[in-house]
Amino acid sequence: MPKIFKENKFALLIANILVITLWLFITTILKNSILSEDLQFYIYKIVDLIRFLPPIWLTYYLWIIRKK
Repeated sequence: MPKIFKENKFALLIANILVITLWLFITTILKNSILSEDLQFYIYKIVDLIRFLPPIWLTYYLWIIRKK
């Protein structure tokens, strides 16, 4: 991890927010362009997991695992 993130918590927070925003923007565009309206319910739940789990894992890693 770059030295600036180890010393500056604000830079880590901003980087975390930017990466999550970028990830959600990209997955929303892909979801809207690939999926149609008549898919089954569980497909939408799987897409939501793909959309929201990586940002949660990233935040968990940056703020909790990194401190150990």
